[in-house]
Amino acid sequence: MTSVPAPAPASCRHVRELDWIMLAVVGLCCLGLVMAVSILGADARIGPMVAMKRQGIELLAAMLGFLVMALLPMSMVRRAALPAFLVCTLLCYATRFIADDWNGAYRWIQVGRFQFQPVEAARFSLVILTAHLLARAGRDLQTFWKGFVPPMLATALLVGGLFLQPDHGSALICCALVACMALIAGVRLAHFLPWCLAGLAGFAAVAMRHDYVNSRLTGFLDVAPYQVRQSLVAIAAGGPFGRGLGEGWMKMGFVPEAENDFVFAVVAEELGFVGAMLVLGLYTILGVMGYRLTCRIRDPFLRYVVCGFVLMLCMQAAVNLLVVSGWAPAKGIDLPFVSTGGTSLLFCLAAVGLIGNAARTDLVATDSPISTTPGRV
Repeated sequence: MTSVPAPAPASCRHVRELDWIMLAVVGLCCLGLVMAVSILGADARIGPMVAMKRQGIELLAAMLGFLVMALLPMSMVRRAALPAFLVCTLLCYATRFIADDWNGAYRWIQVGRFQFQPVEAARFSLVILTAHLLARAGRDLQTFWKGFVPPMLATALLVGGLFLQPDHGSALICCALVACMALIAGVRLAHFLPWCLAGLAGFAAVAMRHDYVNSRLTGFLDVAPYQVRQSLVAIAAGGPFGRGLGEGWMKMGFVPEAENDFVFAVVAEELGFVGAMLVLGLYTILGVMGYRLTCRIRDPFLRYVVCGFVLMLCMQAAVNLLVVSGWAPAKGIDLPFVSTGGTSLLFCLAAVGLIGNAARTDLVATDSPISTTPGRV
């Protein structure tokens, strides 16, 4: 008589997906450290050792944020969702009045020698608040007042502050992020359609008042702007296997923001098609395993947290890669884990910490094993 295999213990659930997610994130962070030394180290005013130290300190600070978010009780995270969001949103409004002008925008707050971009913290807290609001709606998700209005009202509050800076690209990403979370959770599409049309019309009316928005859109539709053209030249120059790590020359002032917005162009030039596909593969692993993990988590709030942060990371990466490859108008969006921006790296790793925290909390909260076949979100 054959024995029936025992069900997998609770400690084995979610492990495979989390392992792959962490592997992808570690690979991207290591690549970001290497590229920071390659790009910034080529500058005679900085040098490789200073570049290594600078990026290493930012990575250590981001790892601390990862550990804090991984160890905080999720009940505390949920209770702090609304106060944290209000504080971060207030900072986004405050930048218009206390931040220094940088190319016509007020997005950075300077504290001593350090500066940070409050939109990163606001987007991070917006995901947690949206997850809380969607989970609280429960069976009323498909109703207008309890399912649609609360998360979109919070988004509108943040978007108002981003318009003041102005940061139209981040405002669009926040709207798209919350809309995707709401639709995945079960909010009716019919509630979005009229408001989306009105919102896009209002967004276009406000955004087109700025000359740089007009120039970016018309340049994208006519001829690619200078930074995108240079990015495409760098990507094409890499060939199958690249010029070699540290051997690229487009980072010598030819590609603007080579260490931030257009770091992927330098990766493609120095590591070639193989290196570029490796980067795309790591983001694909993050997205696919994040989807599988989302499908396995039973608690609604924890499920929406994982879903929201996976969407946030993948959406930010997709926008950056589309801009670098000339498929979207130029916009200052970092490549998660690879760009040198300290604020972005901090909140991206904090998001990964919360993904692992949510999965672990779900393991503790549920005792029965879950099927290995992903179900519906």
